Amino acid sequence: MADEKRAAGGVVPLLPEPYYLSTIWAGDRLTKIRGLEVEPGKPWGIAREVCAYPGAPNNVIANGPWAGHDLAWAIENHHEELMGDDPEHQMIRMAYMDPVEDLSIQVHPGEDYAREHEDDREKSESWYVLEADPGAYVVAGTTTDDRDALRAAAEDDAIDRFARKVPVSEGDFILIPAGCMHACGKNMLAIEVGSFGGITYRICDYGRGRKLDIDKAFDVLDCSLMPEPVHLGAYERRVETVVRPGVRHRLFASDVADVAGSWKVEKDNVYEVVTAVKNDATVVVGDGEYHVPYTRSIIIPAAIGSYEVRGDCRVLRSWHPLG
Repeated sequence: MADEKRAAGGVVPLLPEPYYLSTIWAGDRLTKIRGLEVEPGKPWGIAREVCAYPGAPNNVIANGPWAGHDLAWAIENHHEELMGDDPEHQMIRMAYMDPVEDLSIQVHPGEDYAREHEDDREKSESWYVLEADPGAYVVAGTTTDDRDALRAAAEDDAIDRFARKVPVSEGDFILIPAGCMHACGKNMLAIEVGSFGGITYRICDYGRGRKLDIDKAFDVLDCSLMPEPVHLGAYERRVETVVRPGVRHRLFASDVADVAGSWKVEKDNVYEVVTAVKNDATVVVGDGEYHVPYTRSIIIPAAIGSYEVRGDCRVLRSWHPLG
C-alpha cells in the first residue's frame, strides 16, 4: 500500500491498473507472475500498462486523488500537473506481450501516412525482453528487397519465408520504427514501449484466417529497415547503480537502470514511467513510498521534480522526448 503523504503539492505518482487482453497466441508467464485468474480457453496475452489512446480502454488510476478515473480523464482535467511542458493529449504506450506462439507479422504507418489515411498517429515501437527461452527471436525486417516476391508471398499468407529473424535474450532492447516488417516471437516476455498511434497492418497470420492488410502494408513497407537489438545483458546485482540508454526515438525513449540500493532522479517538467523489469522496486517521493512489483509500472507526473528508486533491481525509465 502506498504511503501518499506530502507529494508535490498533492500530486502523487500514479499506479495504473493493467488492462488485459486475451489472445490466441498467449503464454502464461505474466499470468503466473501476477497470480491472475484465467477463464478456460481465454489466456491473457497482452497487458496494457500505460494507454491513453482514443477509442481504446484506458488504464484506470488505482491510487491518490485521481483514483477511479482513467488516464485520458487525468490528461484532460489535470494536464499541467500530469503532462507539464508536453502539449500532447496522449502518453507513450506501454504493454506486455506474453506469446507462446508467433505473433502475426505486421507493418505500422509513419506520421504522414497515418494522418492522411487513418486519422491517427505514427506507430513506432520497441521491445525490452524480460524473459526468453533459448532460441527466442523477433522478426525485424526482411531478407530481400524484392517487393514483387514479397507481395506474392504475402498473398499466400507466407511472407514469413522472407522474415529476418533476430535472436534475442533477457536484457535485449530493440527499436522497431514505422515501416519495418516485424513480429514479436514466441516463448518470451517482452514489454513494448511505443508511440501514440494504434494502426496495424497485418501482413502474415500463419494461416489463422484473420484479415490481412496487404495493400496498406505495402504502401508503408520499408525493406531497408533492419534493426538490431541493444544487448544490455541479464540483470546482475551491482555495488553501485548503473544507467544505460535502451532506445531512442523522437517519440519515445527509455533508459535501463540497474539500481544498487538507491537511485535519485532529477527530471524536467514532463511525466516519466518507471517499470520494474527485474525484482521489485520502491519509488519514493517526499514522505510517500510506492511499491512497484516485478513487471508493474508507475507514472511520475510532471509536477514531481525528483524521485528516488530503491531496491536491488532493474527498472526502465521511459519518457516522451520534447523538441
